[in-house]
Amino acid sequence: MKNTVTVLLTTALLICPTAQAQTAAPATPAPVATAPALPDGQVNIAVGSMKCKAQKCYSGLGDGIADALTTALLNTGKFTVYERENTGQLTEEAFLNGGTDFQGADVLIFGAITQYEPQASSGGLSFMGVSVGKKSSTIAMDLRIVDAKTRRIIGATQVQGKAEGDNFSLSGILPMNVGAQSSPQLEAAISQMLNSAAQQLLLKVPATYYKVQ
Repeated sequence: MKNTVTVLLTTALLICPTAQAQTAAPATPAPVATAPALPDGQVNIAVGSMKCKAQKCYSGLGDGIADALTTALLNTGKFTVYERENTGQLTEEAFLNGGTDFQGADVLIFGAITQYEPQASSGGLSFMGVSVGKKSSTIAMDLRIVDAKTRRIIGATQVQGKAEGDNFSLSGILPMNVGAQSSPQLEAAISQMLNSAAQQLLLKVPATYYKVQ
């Protein structure tokens, strides 16, 4: 009799394989990631020199990007930004080697433009040395966050902007002189990079540097 019951139970499970699954506990949904809240207050900050290390860089591009980054940081409302006219000679090497000081700001930003491709063609044809196709522009830079008092590097980030063809937005463009090779794609790429830089710096600057004004 015992063997007969065992066979019947086994047969029932084979016929209804979902019987065990129906008793399983419901799955818990995965938590949704949210952006961390920014600390109260503002950061006293100044933008120092910007080197231009990319092959196609031209004189003045680094200063133009530094000026535009200053404006982008100010527009966030979370930075008290010191005027760049007072920091134009503030180079990273001189500051980190103790050769110069800066009064007022708690955080200094130094950086370098590592990629600059103002006009490239992609997805097109080349005839007699002339490229026909979509135009694209790319620019990227490395940024370092430095404590103005201890000269210690407290953070770093890499940001890039790229615009191709007509697939970009011109909203939020910061006015700056980008030279004779200016184009809507280049301006959009620079704006994208600066917006990304401002957002990254908001997250990378430690909370202890935020002060209620």
